[in-house]
Amino acid sequence: RGSTAGPQPALCESGRVACGRVRGGLDPEGIVKVQVIQKLRAPVRLSQPGESPLDGHLCLLPELEGQRRPETVLELLNSPRRVIPFLRALDDSVVLLTRLNIDWVVVGAEVDPGWIMPKRFPATHEQGVWLQFFDGRMMEGDARWPSHAADIRLSDYLNDTADFYPLATRLGIMMINKNRVRETRVG
Repeated sequence: RGSTAGPQPALCESGRVACGRVRGGLDPEGIVKVQVIQKLRAPVRLSQPGESPLDGHLCLLPELEGQRRPETVLELLNSPRRVIPFLRALDDSVVLLTRLNIDWVVVGAEVDPGWIMPKRFPATHEQGVWLQFFDGRMMEGDARWPSHAADIRLSDYLNDTADFYPLATRLGIMMINKNRVRETRVG
């Protein structure tokens, strides 16, 4: 009969650790059927309003449908999913985070750049900014955005429908949630 034990982490072809997701269901004979969906672990630090930053892992799809490449952190954060699983490093527990309640995410330095942002995201514009979040915290960095036309301004880019955008900071590339920023000062 079916097992209720969760999957153990497994090595991916790239040598990175994968985290699994269990899907259960009953087969036609009423036997519990368990399917493990392997995901890639991307080490990150993230911040939520009024909380200390958390270290852990976000789980990425190893291959996007028809694209022959893994899902990126930016794509996960801009996906239509309301909650995303976060593997907390402190105790290896799984926490389901409300995606839009995340202020920012910074990806670990050892992560393959192909796991951070899609390669089709070449930055052609850059602007120094100071961000003030709703909880009063401030952050400085360089907003970088692609532009197929020379006339796309930072305000145009920030008005795009995507919730998160990359910001180059002294800590690395941060994914900033536009919904959690009270004010952006152009500097």
